[in-house]
Amino acid sequence: MNVRRLSVVVLVFAAVLLALWWQAQKDRAQGVPETQPASAPASAPAETQPATAPAPAPVAATPAAEPAPTPVPEPAQTASGVAAWLEEVQRRTQWYKIGGLELASEGKKDFLFQVEVSTRGGAVDTLKLANFFATVDDKRLAHKGEEYAQARREQPEKYRGNYSLLNPVRNEGRDYLPMASQRLVVRDASGKTLWEGDLSQKDWCLGERRAAEDEQSVTLYWSLYRDVPAGASLAAAAPFRFLTVHKTYTVRRDDYTVRLSVEVENHSSAPVSVELVQYGAAGVPRENIKEDMRHLAYGYVRSSDKSVQVMLKARAELDKWKLGEARKLGGSDDAEPIIWLGETNQFFGAMMHLAAPSEGEAPAPVVWFQAAAVRESPTSSIFLPMATMPALALKAGQSARIDFDVFTGPKDRDVFVNDAFPYFREDYRRLNYVSTINVGSCFCAADWLVLGLMWLLQVFAKVALGNYGVAIIILVLLVRVVLHPLTKRGQVSMSKMQKLQPAMQKLKEKYADDKDTLNREMMKFYKEQGTTPLLGCLPMFLQMPIWIALWTALRASVGLRHAAFLPFWLTDLAAPDQVFSWSRPLPLIGSSLHLLPILVAISMYLQSKLNPQMAGQAPAATEDQARQQKMMRIMMPIMMLVIFYDMPSGLNLYIMTSTFGGVLEQYVIRRHIEAREAEAASRETTVALPGRAPRDNRPKKPKGPFRFMKS
Repeated sequence: MNVRRLSVVVLVFAAVLLALWWQAQKDRAQGVPETQPASAPASAPAETQPATAPAPAPVAATPAAEPAPTPVPEPAQTASGVAAWLEEVQRRTQWYKIGGLELASEGKKDFLFQVEVSTRGGAVDTLKLANFFATVDDKRLAHKGEEYAQARREQPEKYRGNYSLLNPVRNEGRDYLPMASQRLVVRDASGKTLWEGDLSQKDWCLGERRAAEDEQSVTLYWSLYRDVPAGASLAAAAPFRFLTVHKTYTVRRDDYTVRLSVEVENHSSAPVSVELVQYGAAGVPRENIKEDMRHLAYGYVRSSDKSVQVMLKARAELDKWKLGEARKLGGSDDAEPIIWLGETNQFFGAMMHLAAPSEGEAPAPVVWFQAAAVRESPTSSIFLPMATMPALALKAGQSARIDFDVFTGPKDRDVFVNDAFPYFREDYRRLNYVSTINVGSCFCAADWLVLGLMWLLQVFAKVALGNYGVAIIILVLLVRVVLHPLTKRGQVSMSKMQKLQPAMQKLKEKYADDKDTLNREMMKFYKEQGTTPLLGCLPMFLQMPIWIALWTALRASVGLRHAAFLPFWLTDLAAPDQVFSWSRPLPLIGSSLHLLPILVAISMYLQSKLNPQMAGQAPAATEDQARQQKMMRIMMPIMMLVIFYDMPSGLNLYIMTSTFGGVLEQYVIRRHIEAREAEAASRETTVALPGRAPRDNRPKKPKGPFRFMKS
């Protein structure tokens, strides 16, 4: 293969790699969010607790086990100073836990998360996943019971507990709690505003707690009283109850869904119209420390075929949004209605779906889906999803209820599409949650290829008893076997091209001043010899989309998060490997030594040594070409080292294994070619013909002054 053509191929390949690296750097976040301390590792979310709150109270088996604080009236003053309105609230904030954090075991139904419900705003203070942890150290020690509990007490900075998916978002001294009910506006039949307030800063009252075998729930409520006589107690104000908002959170075993029911009840004798703003599943932490891969995600029903399509808005779009201003994304009554809204990060997602009413129930109220940009740290913003019920028309004594199903769990392909998976739900497939797995977009790696590789990784991991490192190596072997025929043809073509270098050099000298004729003659020459330079490049071009698709699949596969290849090294295939670390970061290297990228560079160098063009075994036409060969043999491994130094160890493991496999494959193919050439040479036979040999082959007579005197 011509050196110039090889240079073009390598430069195109390098350009693709640099483009991927540049895209990753462009999305790099400027700071670490409030929901995850700066000292935490890349995959460790915050374990948040309210700064001034007492310890959360665990949920009891029956409501009588722990009585709720006595509700108290909170007056709302009119212009004349008469307490015409009263709100039923608690004196202090309380927390109630539903669900559980026991590790799921084979054949046993368990809760997949624990929800900590707060009376402040009737919100979720935090939601922790049972089978996912903040750090690798947590995961490795979690099954040891008391030993793990003791380690958490003694080293809280190292062992940080279960993964906290939903967390409060602090903005300018105020906490925005996930699932909180915020703005409430009550109007009369003429449209006049009767009452308006922010429910997210009020402590709701406990209504009921239930704990069945497979289900737990907690109900909170907030009530508003009208025309209450001044100085009346809450008991005396009972006949003046005007409006009540009920919120019920329900969780079930073996289910990643939180069921949220919001009911507004009109106790008055006149019709009213109610507007209520409900926050969505907010506070999803940043998962990747090098780039913020969080997205605002929502699904809408396409009018043409009624399929659910998914839109993803990257965090970088927040720079274009005005802070605090809610943007309407769409409504449930649009021509292409939005039916769910949520937020995702690299491996997890929280999506709030507007549930359809059961048969015989009233149609669901209209919902507007909105989002706002909220500053979670001085250098980072986050989406705050919300659902607004713009006009709940309630007749006298009537109530209206709206139900949401909130998925809170890993973005696992099996959970979303595999019918046989224990945590699969048909709604997940119908709502197209699998499209929240951010496979990116690349001109040479289609989504189906990325999802196919993710499926293969899951299958191979099961064969390898859960070891994703072994699964990656099996995938390398599969790709090498499939592409072996093309690789072999390419090596044979490069070997033949190497032998044709002298003839091609003569053509270049002959047609040095006529480039068009030179190209035609070279193509004719290639055709006569039965070869082409493209055969040597074809395996590289075919592997490039596989490589890029796998890079995307490894970045999006939650199975690789905290997945170990070896117990002492490569303990998290979703993060760069670390041999050892130091406190003061160094230029280009950072604060830790990564061994895998170095091995990748070494394997690249060895592969270039076996390549006849790169190794300099093929004769170079000019001294400049010889220098280019030498420079590319050195620069390519260095460039790969720089680009892949901070990449996930799972990707580097694939590249290293594939490159070393390519070195071995090249060596075997070259030995095979040499053996065939030697065998062909041994079969050649020299035949001595009678008579005198041709003049060119006969030895010349000795010349000298007495040559004519010899007989």
